[in-house]
Amino acid sequence: MNRQLKPLRMFAALLGLGLLASTPMVAQEPPSTALLAPGVLISTAEQTPLAWVADARGRVTAIELSDGDVRWSGPAEGLPLALVDQQLVVLARPDGLGQLSLQLLDPDDGRILGGVVGELPADVLAAPDAQPNRIFEVSADTSSGTLRVRWSYTEWPLQGAMLPAVADGSRRRQSSGVVSVDFAANRVEAISAQGVPAARTVDLTGSERLASLDGTQFRAADDAHVQVSTAVADAALGTQWRWSLHQRSSGRAVGSLVLPYATAPFLLRGDQLLWQSEPLTRLTSTGDYEQLPQRLIAQSLGNGRERWSVAILDRRYRDAPPP
Repeated sequence: MNRQLKPLRMFAALLGLGLLASTPMVAQEPPSTALLAPGVLISTAEQTPLAWVADARGRVTAIELSDGDVRWSGPAEGLPLALVDQQLVVLARPDGLGQLSLQLLDPDDGRILGGVVGELPADVLAAPDAQPNRIFEVSADTSSGTLRVRWSYTEWPLQGAMLPAVADGSRRRQSSGVVSVDFAANRVEAISAQGVPAARTVDLTGSERLASLDGTQFRAADDAHVQVSTAVADAALGTQWRWSLHQRSSGRAVGSLVLPYATAPFLLRGDQLLWQSEPLTRLTSTGDYEQLPQRLIAQSLGNGRERWSVAILDRRYRDAPPP
């Protein structure tokens, strides 16, 4: 894939947002991808059997959906967000507070093609990885034909730490916003959140629900399927859950399998279920306990067996807090 990059340059943008110029890029029709979970972007196009993930160390990695093999990994680090004009948009690690750092990668080989840096509130750390007392959530939307990035930030005091109280006396601070990115015009600006689609709820509500299904209905990441779960007794685990999967458009049942969770981020691609598992301890056939990291898992709809799994970045801070 031939791409020519313009030299990087700095300029002052509207509302004080700064931009590092990158390859000119115009957003096209919404791409055939679905964001399974933060940092896990799945291609839904048959001709592109790939997932772009942040691996356990935070490196951007392309995974072959057929067998879980790594097509490429790094050098970039961050959370894959979207494909725009055949370029992969990634939330990268900023140099400091108050910065939103986005990189553009070649989705075929991981080459860094350019990047953009925009301003956020001065106290926001837009980090893609786990932090002990804060979390930065981000999603990308291209439904309007332009790239719009919605973000939210939450920070709280560390348990046991002596921190000054914030101005309003609250112990928890939150902020959010939306940024529009126009690569062709080399412009980044803060915009109103009105008109930018909010994240869909995990469960279907109201008229979204399928009348033929009872219980809580959970939507697939690409909105093409629905699952409902029922508890199943398990001698080793106590309880597991049987997922019944149905087409969203017709309600037709497409398969079922038993998993450790009542729900998890998922989508169906062909005859396999792709889903994200939290870190898990399980009992093996030899009677030993096995510690498993957060993973992207491909499971067969036909026999329920796990075809492959890859460790991915765990964005929840799990180390002990300071004394």
